[in-house]
Amino acid sequence: MSIRIEYRLSEHSVMKHVQPKDEGVVVGISAVQTNSDQKTELLDTKQSSVYSTFKSNYECWNAENDLSAVSNVNNVYFKEIVNLGLDAVPYIYKELLKGPTDLVYALDAIFGNPIEYKGFMPLKTSCELWISILQKTGKFS
Repeated sequence: MSIRIEYRLSEHSVMKHVQPKDEGVVVGISAVQTNSDQKTELLDTKQSSVYSTFKSNYECWNAENDLSAVSNVNNVYFKEIVNLGLDAVPYIYKELLKGPTDLVYALDAIFGNPIEYKGFMPLKTSCELWISILQKTGKFS
């Protein structure tokens, strides 16, 4: 079992869900439970933190997501996902495998728009293209 709780502490702090636009210091609290007869393994705290940040921002972005892709990529939560950079790519890849998502545009931003879109490209086609590109790197299958 793994639990992660994040709060942002500031001068006038009230316990609330972390919002990327909030000022203050982020405090992450993690707990991991193991059986006493199991071998203890090192916890990759960076990966755990990246995943937690990605998941939280992705869920908030989805909650605010509307039909206009332009406003979706200007969303503060989307920008936080992009700010994770290459660390977010494995999680974005997993979401693309579930089906077409506007999250594919985060890959454009992270990799500096390497794909030249000539005219309109359906979201499904963009997602399939990125999946094939990521699989060719050998890091994803």
